[in-house]
Amino acid sequence: MYKRQDLDTLNISIEEVKIYNSLCTDQIDIVESALEKTSSKKKPLAIACTQQEKLFTEIAEETNHEIPHFFNIRETAGWSKNAKKSSAKISSLILDASKVVSSNQTSRSLSFKSDGRCLIYGQSDAVLHVSEYLSDFLGVSAMLTDIDDVSPPKNNNFNILSGKIVSLSGYFCNFDVKINDFSEALPHSKNKLLFGDTSQDVSSECDIFIDLTGSDPLINSYQKRDGYFKVDPNDKLGLQGVINEAQTRIGEFEKPIYVHFDENLCAHSRNKIVGCSKCLEACPAGAIQPNEDTVTIDTAICGGCGMCGSVCPSGAAQVIWPSMDSLLNRLSFIAESYNKIEKKKPRLLIHDGSHGVGLISYLSRIYDGLPHDLIPIEMHSVGRSGHDLLIGATAMGFSEILILTDPNKNEENLILHEQVKLANALIEGININNNERYKILEISDPEELNNQLNSSHSVPDFKSSPFIAAGSNKNVIRTAMKGLSKENKHTSEIINLPLGSPYGRVEIDTENCTLCLSCVSACPAGALQDNPEMPQLLFREDACIQCGICVKTCPEKVISLVPQFNLSDSVLSNELINEDEPFPCISCGKIFGTKKSIESIKKRLSTHSMFFSDERQDLILMCEDCRVENQFKQNDKIMDVGERPKPRTTDDYN
Repeated sequence: MYKRQDLDTLNISIEEVKIYNSLCTDQIDIVESALEKTSSKKKPLAIACTQQEKLFTEIAEETNHEIPHFFNIRETAGWSKNAKKSSAKISSLILDASKVVSSNQTSRSLSFKSDGRCLIYGQSDAVLHVSEYLSDFLGVSAMLTDIDDVSPPKNNNFNILSGKIVSLSGYFCNFDVKINDFSEALPHSKNKLLFGDTSQDVSSECDIFIDLTGSDPLINSYQKRDGYFKVDPNDKLGLQGVINEAQTRIGEFEKPIYVHFDENLCAHSRNKIVGCSKCLEACPAGAIQPNEDTVTIDTAICGGCGMCGSVCPSGAAQVIWPSMDSLLNRLSFIAESYNKIEKKKPRLLIHDGSHGVGLISYLSRIYDGLPHDLIPIEMHSVGRSGHDLLIGATAMGFSEILILTDPNKNEENLILHEQVKLANALIEGININNNERYKILEISDPEELNNQLNSSHSVPDFKSSPFIAAGSNKNVIRTAMKGLSKENKHTSEIINLPLGSPYGRVEIDTENCTLCLSCVSACPAGALQDNPEMPQLLFREDACIQCGICVKTCPEKVISLVPQFNLSDSVLSNELINEDEPFPCISCGKIFGTKKSIESIKKRLSTHSMFFSDERQDLILMCEDCRVENQFKQNDKIMDVGERPKPRTTDDYN
């Protein structure tokens, strides 16, 4: 598998490398010995085999040792038509696995307790069939949508109901159900089920919900909602799968918290003016909802698709499982390990654990397997692959980034295409792209995937710029772009971007801007600022997220957005974009406005009936104190409404 020079390059002695062919059979004692050795040294054990994960886990439990970590080398590298060329790939995957195991990255989590309260809803035949099996494991309530001529089940240790569910909300262990036409089956039912009186607006709860209606799901993006099972009532294999999976959903469970949300950074709205709604539009699970000027993310509903973190321009929503910096630093390590043996840049294949793993396994067993230069990285969801990850991976040294996704996930794929479009625009701006560097593979057919991955093509080479990823996603993308630009000797500082991009500046029509500063108070990112000492409008381009709230807020309609990425360091400092002369009160000399704003107000009020005279118009040119004082000195009596009439009493009518 390894050449000696490769081992020397990786600083691994030949004694450390041992090859085993039958660890799961006649070499099982080696696993036991390794468990004992690593346990005594308090070090984790990693096994490059996932097929026998169950067996090795049982051995660890029986010997009271920590369960090993498992990763796949065989399907991802060993079983390939060009496996002999895979030395660099296998080396980097093994080293990556050891680094991941040793880092032992953890995440905050939520605790759930399921009492096994299961509501099964839908067509009677399927519902009763599933209920009979699951009632031995769960507390089952069977709600039928059709109740004519339904025979009572042989097993009657579960509740039988009828009704129509009008709404379903919540999540695993906490589903809320609203029901109309609700009734319970009578216990004396003989030949067919009989039901009692019906009720309306009935509320109920359950831990697990099984939808066997055969119609539209009761929850949007139900695939992302844990505890909600939906299957065709005529699909016998699917029904058995639900039975097998649902019966395990009782007890205590832990779920990672995928997203950290900082409402102080959210740019959803200000003063009821909506700006950014990208996370709301992207979330396929309905876990994000508006909440006044910000949004809320229900971590119990969140399925960890990562879309919100990919599209959030302000950094308010950040995916923390895994974090962007840990992910990019991991990719940097992989690329570096690969290049110690193979000088050509590797390619990256991002996939998930459900759709991607199955296809890759099929490729290795039936077709050509993964190419020797293609590094697979499994993620919880490929929705995590935003433009920041794509650009970052390019900077770390990957020549091409492929995203393998399920073609049935239309909503998620649409967001991915938008992120790839933005990444292409950025990378094209520094002249190192040819529209082949980032690809989305919406493929379910293994043969098609095999042809795509193993077709001969090349992308123009470039100089990478590895860096230590740290800070916000915006900092990461800026560091990556500046490094790539410098290494590839790109001189232009401005990169034009498509409308809707999260980078850019604002343009001000300075002739018509009155410096009212309403944009400053509305800007959620602090990109627009004022100068407390002078009537000035300042702008920091690096902070601008192109939310558009300033455009909608401006009373003069003099602000426009310019989407662009500026590589200059000047974007990190405040820029003076408009200023005006301070305007002093004509009476006391106090500064109370700007020249343009006062002139604009005077012009608009010049035809108003309240300001018919020069004396009245002079009030506009005074500060608030002098204005009040001078109103009482003027003798035009315009505000004098006369003596107030005395209130009448009953005595007046006697």
